[in-house]
Amino acid sequence: MRREFAHYNHRVTLQWSIGLAAVAIVAALTGAIASAEPALKHARHAAPPTPAECVRLATHAEQARCLDPYFHDAVRSGRTREALGQLADLVRAGSLDDCHHLAHDLGHVEFDIHGNLPAAIRAGGADCLNGYYHGVVEAAVHRAAAQGPLEIGVMCRELRGDAMAYDGCVHGLGHGLMLVYNDVMRARRMCDALPDRYARRRCVGGVYMQNSMRFLDLDDARYRATAPRACDGLPLPADERALCSGQIGEIAMFYYRHDLNNALRICRLIANRTDEDSCTRGARDELAISRLERKSG
Repeated sequence: MRREFAHYNHRVTLQWSIGLAAVAIVAALTGAIASAEPALKHARHAAPPTPAECVRLATHAEQARCLDPYFHDAVRSGRTREALGQLADLVRAGSLDDCHHLAHDLGHVEFDIHGNLPAAIRAGGADCLNGYYHGVVEAAVHRAAAQGPLEIGVMCRELRGDAMAYDGCVHGLGHGLMLVYNDVMRARRMCDALPDRYARRRCVGGVYMQNSMRFLDLDDARYRATAPRACDGLPLPADERALCSGQIGEIAMFYYRHDLNNALRICRLIANRTDEDSCTRGARDELAISRLERKSG
């Protein structure tokens, strides 16, 4: 009996000790969680990086990834126009070489969240050389193509009373068609569905611009190997061939952050002399436009 009681007493003491240890562990964990909670709340509610911080990154791809949380926050809180204005301000301040491509990205976010093309167009503006408009329409074309046959002839109709918005919309259709099909001639033919010659011409210009923009995220060696050949083999009329080749020079200026000499090196890699001349004009025209943008945004 005495031995059984001693065994029982030992077991109770052991259970009591284990219970006390468990209480201590729970208390410690509770305290740790409580002390960490303010930091966790701060992390959850920390502001995304600012545009000024993001544009210090080296490449467009890095800048776009950095800006994505800021763009989503701005769009959801109704500050799309403000976000676009900040990009333009950074160009005027000399902190950002060009904001056109980043404005495309902001336009994607606006349409992806709200899904209404005319309303998305009106939420932004023409800063960054209409890049925002182009991005909105790219996203709209992508969604429409995923839902069924594209009817691009009506997509910009509601904006015809606003010349700048309408221009950005029909040009953006060309960008969007090229992104969806990655086929210059198919995208170009689809521009024929637009109701007037001006709209068709601007849509075709968007196709050729996007045809050259698709190389922007390549490294320098691959860019030099592919960008000069963007218009090779395309059966284009002479005026459109000049437009296509001109875009090689214009986009090379984006790629090289408006270093004219580097852009002209791309043009000199084009085999056809007439196309090289068009590329050169495109690069020089973009330099002039960029200088105006730095003054006006």
